[in-house]
Amino acid sequence: MSDELSPDDYVLLNRSATIARLLSGVAHEVNNALQVIGGSVELLDDVSLPEQARVRIGRIRAQHDRAATVVHNLMAFARERPDGVARVSLRELLTRAVGLRAYAAGRAGLRIDLALPEGRALTVQGNPMEVQQAVLNLIANAEQALTGVAGGAIRVELADDGAMLAVRVMDNGPGVPLELRERVFEPFFTTRPRTEAAGLGLPAASQVARRAGGSLTLEDTAVGASFVLRLPTA
Repeated sequence: MSDELSPDDYVLLNRSATIARLLSGVAHEVNNALQVIGGSVELLDDVSLPEQARVRIGRIRAQHDRAATVVHNLMAFARERPDGVARVSLRELLTRAVGLRAYAAGRAGLRIDLALPEGRALTVQGNPMEVQQAVLNLIANAEQALTGVAGGAIRVELADDGAMLAVRVMDNGPGVPLELRERVFEPFFTTRPRTEAAGLGLPAASQVARRAGGSLTLEDTAVGASFVLRLPTA
């Protein structure tokens, strides 16, 4: 099989690049609107309001947060180059990421555990915000997989893996069916209803890993799912 690209391949690549630029522009515009909406919701939320009004405001906030996550994932997926590459402390980053999700997960009846090794500096080279968002995407994916699961638990674990550091995000949910394992990293593919997931979280996380010289894989597990984000040490 030839490694050379055909004229049709070049057309597809150019079309994909154009779509990515359009998606990025649209996502930025929607993100600006969401920031205004989010700020307005915070101003509206007042303890003096009737309970029914506060419930409705809570629903608006929840949908705003979901839309903001989708837009952020879309922006990360469409972005061609990372900015602000630096040494990233995975110890600090994972602690922060788990802290950001702990409250919401707890309200959903889920437990999140974090396991960090002692010893040397656990740093990688990459864009701090991108790496954090990739980890948050993996945690959010696990949360979605545990919807309706009694005793749902997520474990975020950091370990040495040769020249890489490996971040494992594991859950005790139903797992990924064998026939779908090759598709979970496809853009817009999701096993959840479209009203709950856009299918961009895992592809965006995978792209962040590749840009940093690492990888994102799905491990074989007896129970649940285990996604492994590998990044080169720095």
